[in-house]
Amino acid sequence: MALPLGIAIAMHLPLYWAMAAGSVIAAISAAVYMSPAPSQDGHVCGEEGTAAGSLPFQISRYALKGVSRITNVVVLILLVNAMTAVWFSSGTIQSMVYYGLLVMSPGQVMAAGLVISTIVSMMLGSSVGTVATVGVAVLGIAKALGLPQAPVAGAIMSGAVFGDRVSFLSPIFHLAVDFTGSDREKASKRILTTGILAWVAALLAYLAMGYSLGSSVAGEGFIVRDTYLGLLSQSARVGFWALLPPVVVMLLAAKKVPVRLCLIAGLLSGVLVAVVYQGESLLPVLRSALFGYHREAGAGELSKLLRSGGIAGTRDMILLLGFAGVYTGITELSGMMEEAVRPVVRHIKKRLMFLTAAMCVSVFSAAFASNQAMSVILPARLLEGKRKETGTSREDFAGALSDSGVAAAAVIPWNVMAAICAQSLQVPPLVYAPYAFFLLALPVAGLVYASYSERKRGTQGALT
Repeated sequence: MALPLGIAIAMHLPLYWAMAAGSVIAAISAAVYMSPAPSQDGHVCGEEGTAAGSLPFQISRYALKGVSRITNVVVLILLVNAMTAVWFSSGTIQSMVYYGLLVMSPGQVMAAGLVISTIVSMMLGSSVGTVATVGVAVLGIAKALGLPQAPVAGAIMSGAVFGDRVSFLSPIFHLAVDFTGSDREKASKRILTTGILAWVAALLAYLAMGYSLGSSVAGEGFIVRDTYLGLLSQSARVGFWALLPPVVVMLLAAKKVPVRLCLIAGLLSGVLVAVVYQGESLLPVLRSALFGYHREAGAGELSKLLRSGGIAGTRDMILLLGFAGVYTGITELSGMMEEAVRPVVRHIKKRLMFLTAAMCVSVFSAAFASNQAMSVILPARLLEGKRKETGTSREDFAGALSDSGVAAAAVIPWNVMAAICAQSLQVPPLVYAPYAFFLLALPVAGLVYASYSERKRGTQGALT
């Protein structure tokens, strides 16, 4: 995989090409690895007596099983992107940003950026979508006030990643749950625990930084904010009715309706609001769900916010996940993955050591594969055997991945997620990274939680 990934990055090719090449290499390697060795008399030996002709069928079966693991996530990605595009047509996104800016204190732009982007990311389930909408607006206010952009961008990224990790609309959250085989509710509680600890620490840090600004920028800040509010109200009809779709989604989620049905309800209610409340024609709304939402005219400085790729915009991600499923299915089920990982993890005997190693592998995967999803897929499959051996719960495993590589993807310059967000904010990842306090605090919170739970587990074992 290293060579295809290196070539793809160097030649600026889509990463799914590297994963496709890696899948072909994995298939060839599996065929060699699984080929029964001939005996001295020239006959094939082995318990199963696998014939060479059956190898392609077996490898294809492994590949299909690997792809089946990501089917749920692919469906969620399609639904989320279609829903987000429709929510632009219904004025839902514009209203969310509008009311978020309305309650924002210009004297505390960093803390406000964290809070607003957290709320929006929980509703959208997408860090990229959050940064491209409310993030750009908050940073625009900071620029107009002459505030340093790096701390504000760090606060925005911190809030955006919070929802990426734990929102039930987030494909990354479901990827962590599905690939570790976790219980969804238990995993959500585990991920939320360390997330809240890191989030509170980040909020206090941003409040302390904002306090030093005092009221020197407050007056001018309100003027700049009002300019953005005016542009938003010109781009769509802003009102509480436009917020009906996310309310529907949240109410259904609270009643534990399956997430796919929640997203479908959010999509359909968005179409209804767009047609009835915004006065849009049905065909353009449906077209935006398929091909994305783009509005340039009359939006002024806000035109770059009013964009969403729709279902068509998911092509690269779905191809990447599909080939990743093929690659992990072949390498894991053929036994090659276990064979390759065994020498690396053979010294890991305890649960705390395993969770620390899982976090390191997750960060390495986010950097190595240049994709946030791979920070979950690779370690989840590579370390599953060792997880069972150390007695680590699936939920703690999912939490460790969410506390490390999922967050680290936002600050690795060549990671796709970081690159897209940096392009929207016009602030390089290495510039905002020192101020992304939530992302910096997460691994610490994860290790503290793992250490505490290990100590608690030991105490309970001693009492029994």
